[in-house]
Amino acid sequence: MSSDTVELVRRSMEAFARGDFEEAFAAHAPETEWHTASDEPDAQVYRGIDGLRRFVAAIEELWERRFGDLMEFEDFIDCGDWVVVPWHARVRGRTSGASVEVSETYAVRVRDGLIVRVEEYRDRVEALARVTPGE
Repeated sequence: MSSDTVELVRRSMEAFARGDFEEAFAAHAPETEWHTASDEPDAQVYRGIDGLRRFVAAIEELWERRFGDLMEFEDFIDCGDWVVVPWHARVRGRTSGASVEVSETYAVRVRDGLIVRVEEYRDRVEALARVTPGE
């Protein structure tokens, strides 16, 4: 099951990075949730596939190019029904024109062969602590 889980998350994230959002969203359950990092000024939870579409629209409003076009995944770490995905990107603000290095780690939960939850963390250690059994 775990290798299938990692492969599902990898395919979804790679589709997201290519800008193929419908393919990326196809790996998500209808009740999926995307939790933005808690330290963001506008931290939110996006629910359902329509919520994912609003999430992408919000990101693309901030950055000059599609955010996903610039993503580089560092790893896909198997944690049972969770997969931890550290990544980084260099983006340019749509309004300011400022170039910014972005690094985050996604903790992605899979249930019944579909992604049901994505949580954003600032680093790998924080995300791994979230998904480690007994924590």
